[in-house]
Amino acid sequence: MSEPDPFDLLSELVAIPSETGDEGPYTQRVAELLAGDGYTVELPEVAPGRPNLLARPAEGPPPALYFSTHLDVVPPHIDPRLEGDALYGRGTADTKGPLVAMLAAARVLRDEGISAGFLLVIGEEVDHVGAIHAAKTLDLGGARILLGEPTHCRVVKAQKGLLKLRLVAGGEAGHSAFPEQGVSAVHHLLDALEAIRREPWPDDPQLGETTLNVGLIEGGVAANVFAPAASAVVLFRLCASVDATLTRIDAILAEDRFAGAVAREVISSNDPQVLDPPPGFETCVIPFNSDASYLAPLGPVWLCGPGAIEIAHSVREHITREQLARGVETYVALGRAAAGR
Repeated sequence: MSEPDPFDLLSELVAIPSETGDEGPYTQRVAELLAGDGYTVELPEVAPGRPNLLARPAEGPPPALYFSTHLDVVPPHIDPRLEGDALYGRGTADTKGPLVAMLAAARVLRDEGISAGFLLVIGEEVDHVGAIHAAKTLDLGGARILLGEPTHCRVVKAQKGLLKLRLVAGGEAGHSAFPEQGVSAVHHLLDALEAIRREPWPDDPQLGETTLNVGLIEGGVAANVFAPAASAVVLFRLCASVDATLTRIDAILAEDRFAGAVAREVISSNDPQVLDPPPGFETCVIPFNSDASYLAPLGPVWLCGPGAIEIAHSVREHITREQLARGVETYVALGRAAAGR
């Protein structure tokens, strides 16, 4: 019996919506696929209706390695669409394409006598809650983790850190025609954001520049009223540690011009990561975040996968047949390396 067309399977999986918080139906379908491939599947619940997926071979020795990636995608759902040798749709690259490559690679490795398991987690796109839960509750025996993200099949040697924080500004409502009658929280917030954006944040020879994005701003009640409250969510891609970055932010917010009107709340964070790619593979440094730091307590991590992160989260997200095939080849080679072959 011939192997199924991986694009057919990928199209089926992309057609199942799995936005963060609604991964359940997709997780169940992947569980069916793995059970059909001879795996014993567990679905440890992380949040109501939102399990992780742990799969081990039903027979044979414990896995020498675990394929891992995230089950959730960013909104909105985009149905699969085939154009020539490229499949478009949400998750084709990030990360349902890498998962399909992992499934195919695991079959090849099994035929070679190399035992591989699967650890698939929820919530990576928002709060990494699945990876955090897995690290606290599982024991993989120190097996190597092959973590899938679209990296053009290059193995990651370093990853920038992340700091997501909320700035909260306070003010006093008043008639905007009389400046002495109120204080604008929006003005305080804008001043603080400008000071943070103008700060000379550090760079690193390997990781590159620190970057930041002001992703959300909220505040105010009307154009003719001084805003009593305002907030913004800022996301840093870090070259320095979280603690060092927070120290500099706190120093800015402590300046007299802000008069204690702006505070910060950390939403999520992790430090830059240095990984250990095996010899003989093309490597890269990535500016985006992944589950690598959260899964590291379970075992050493290699991070790699087919597809391009540059087009993920967009209407242009896609993966080609050649990229998917290369992903299978790369995962097989990494699996052999993890098993000492």
